[in-house]
Amino acid sequence: MPKVVPEYKKMAKIKIVQAAYKVFSDKGYHPSKMDEIAREVGVSKATLYSYFESKEDLLKMISISTSQRLNEIFQKSLEGQNSLKPFEELYNKMEEFQGSLHLNFEILSLSSHDKNIREIGRNIYDEKIDVFQVFLENLQSKGIIRDDIDARTLARLVAALYTDIAMQLVMGFDKSEVRETWNQSLSAILEK
Repeated sequence: MPKVVPEYKKMAKIKIVQAAYKVFSDKGYHPSKMDEIAREVGVSKATLYSYFESKEDLLKMISISTSQRLNEIFQKSLEGQNSLKPFEELYNKMEEFQGSLHLNFEILSLSSHDKNIREIGRNIYDEKIDVFQVFLENLQSKGIIRDDIDARTLARLVAALYTDIAMQLVMGFDKSEVRETWNQSLSAILEK
């Protein structure tokens, strides 16, 4: 029997996660079947189960990788920034990933019943808050945004706004109005 090299296993896992992301985005988490994911990636269902024990495990991996990707995008846009421009970039990414934002709300719903998903969700949330906080502290130290509220509280306010804006996009609100709400709300939260 030939050995499977670690690089191949890693690439196979990535392809499976990408296929699951597409299927979950198209159909939603609950209606999606492992058969459909296996078909999408071009492997047998048995092969799929050799990488992931359950559909729930796939959802966990998707939520982790999506969060990491968004954090990387946001952190990259923060480098050398002395303005609120990275938040504009963050909004653009929300619009870009609009078709899959509903997965965030499915994960939130599942977290109320599953301790493991809840823990993953909390870790993702904490990472996002940490990234926002560091950026906001930098802007506060330069006098660009208000400093009468600590940066962690401001980071939580921005995260709450992010969740509400994502919900509006998922529900199909007018994008120009949603963008305007994002911009005005950020100004209200952050400006001196």
